[in-house]
Amino acid sequence: MLDYTGADAVMIGRAAQGRPWIFREIQHFLETGMHLPPPEVEEIRIVMLGHLEDHYHFYGMEAGARIARKHISWYTKGLAGSAAFRRQMNMLLTAGEQLRAINEFFDSLGERDARLRYAEGNDEAGQSVEEALAA
Repeated sequence: MLDYTGADAVMIGRAAQGRPWIFREIQHFLETGMHLPPPEVEEIRIVMLGHLEDHYHFYGMEAGARIARKHISWYTKGLAGSAAFRRQMNMLLTAGEQLRAINEFFDSLGERDARLRYAEGNDEAGQSVEEALAA
């Protein structure tokens, strides 16, 4: 689309919610025309836990746990098995419970594959770089 329209840039909005690695994926695709492999499960676990740690610190543990639910949902949306995980997450009341559930979920993902795998019939969080650029 950049070549076709002559645009100088693209704007990334909701596609980046919970998927901050999208920027390197897009940059790599624009430079090479090739897709990067999905990020490693452990890398995303570390990114997500760091984000949540900052989140809990900023909002406090009680409010932070409530507000964090949407961020946790964004990070996991489209991943295999994540629908049940997100339903469970919405019932957890404390940051500690959330962190334990996140680690269990990412442990189960890591047992299946070292890299993130999106479920068949992906939603927008699991879209390709071309789909994200076209959105």
